[in-house]
Amino acid sequence: MTGKKAKQGRDDQFAFYMDLLGHDILNNNQAVLGYLELVLATPSVDKTVRKYAEKAFSHVRTSTMLVENVKRLMATRMADPDSLRPFDVMKTLQMSEKDLSRFFPDKRIRVKLNHMPKEIMVIGNSAAEDLVLNVLVNAVRLDAAEDIELAVKVAGTEFRGRDCWKLTVEDTSAVLPPSLKDKDIKYVYLMDSSVAVKLSGLLFAKMISEMLGGDFDAYELPGKGDRPGAGFALTLRRAGRP
Repeated sequence: MTGKKAKQGRDDQFAFYMDLLGHDILNNNQAVLGYLELVLATPSVDKTVRKYAEKAFSHVRTSTMLVENVKRLMATRMADPDSLRPFDVMKTLQMSEKDLSRFFPDKRIRVKLNHMPKEIMVIGNSAAEDLVLNVLVNAVRLDAAEDIELAVKVAGTEFRGRDCWKLTVEDTSAVLPPSLKDKDIKYVYLMDSSVAVKLSGLLFAKMISEMLGGDFDAYELPGKGDRPGAGFALTLRRAGRP
């Protein structure tokens, strides 16, 4: 067996194992979510118990997303670039407020879409859908408030000679980790894993966006005080020219 074939065999085995492990974890998480939903659906549940159940629900949903992120990374990494097809992420944005409420039942979240086009067609299949939702979820995770507003804007741009869409998500009360201020997200690779694990969602966004021919970055808003806010910029290849 040649070295190339051996490597391909190991990659296939690793992908199979990750898929198997992912199914196991996702099934366990789904069972836990089912029990938590029963608790939350019980009218007589104490307010304190309900609050803790909502927080637990949020943690399990986020854990599920992390596992799905790994599976998405594997699938995108091995995908043929020519197989990537157009996807309208505007549909994801229109449903995002409802989707985020499922992740964070203990928070009140508003997604403000500013002067959006009817369609935002990008190259990336459903990976683009997962990526946009991931960015929104991570924005909420960096905001400790119970009442959150995310301001979303989109504009045409050029990246590495290609026509792209640039999607920005800003939250004036979110807090960007100090370790990332004024640094590229790839700086996470140099961090201790105990610190980096809290930033895995942002690192996923960076990796997937680059695999799709785009880019991702996080930045601190030019505000004042201890909580100036945080912004997230996602660049994706436009599907065809207008």
